[in-house]
Amino acid sequence: MNLDDFRCMRRGRHLSTIPAANADLLEGVDRRNGKKHKALLMLHGFGSTPAVFRYMTPHIHGYDALVIPALPGHTVDLQDFSAMKGDELKRFVEQICADLCQEFEQVDVLGLSMGGVLACHLSQLFPLHHLYLLSPAIDIHVALNQSIKLAQALLKLGFRNIRSIGGNLFTSKHCEIAFRLLPLTTVIELLTLIKTFNFVAPNCPTDVFLGCHDEVVSSHCVSARFANRDNINIHWLKNSAHVLPLDGDLDVILDCMTETKP
Repeated sequence: MNLDDFRCMRRGRHLSTIPAANADLLEGVDRRNGKKHKALLMLHGFGSTPAVFRYMTPHIHGYDALVIPALPGHTVDLQDFSAMKGDELKRFVEQICADLCQEFEQVDVLGLSMGGVLACHLSQLFPLHHLYLLSPAIDIHVALNQSIKLAQALLKLGFRNIRSIGGNLFTSKHCEIAFRLLPLTTVIELLTLIKTFNFVAPNCPTDVFLGCHDEVVSSHCVSARFANRDNINIHWLKNSAHVLPLDGDLDVILDCMTETKP
């Protein structure tokens, strides 16, 4: 792990490097109590790390397993990140979810941003018990085709990375730990993943959380996809932007997760 490839970010500002003492925050989590009733799989976003859930997980109870994988390419270094493939991401989470569904009676999945897209993908393949989608990046505030072409053109001109502007937060209490640069190859993979994603509304009980100040996801477009379905609740968070587990309405999310547990 090359900690110099990561930064603490808020609203596009790179606030600090990551102290070696905090390197464990970037690593995946797999906590189990030996029982086989209920598991929760949590998926972080693009260019981010499992650290995005660091203030959330201490308040999550009632699960026999809590699994937060570091998604492929996301916690080693920029070179590894530049090799990330969208299909690899899908295969990776499919295998983890398949193993959990085989081992546990009930499996819930929570996904943030790109992790929300992957969570929706899993809901099409597995009989999930509950789905929690935080700012799912199904619709975003950029034109996909034009952005892909621009990234490809920059690659041809010799550019390899762009500066990350992670940490889209409404409040100033926390910061996101994410890559300081985004390889153009991975940007193309992300945009292609979103572009080619075949959205199907989930059949399982689902809660969708959308930040009112989100500058990444087109929240109203996302909301329209999930509207008017009996199994889906949409929550608008007035004190949040995009990185919901680090923003001003975390208690709303946690309260909802507590209420929906059997």
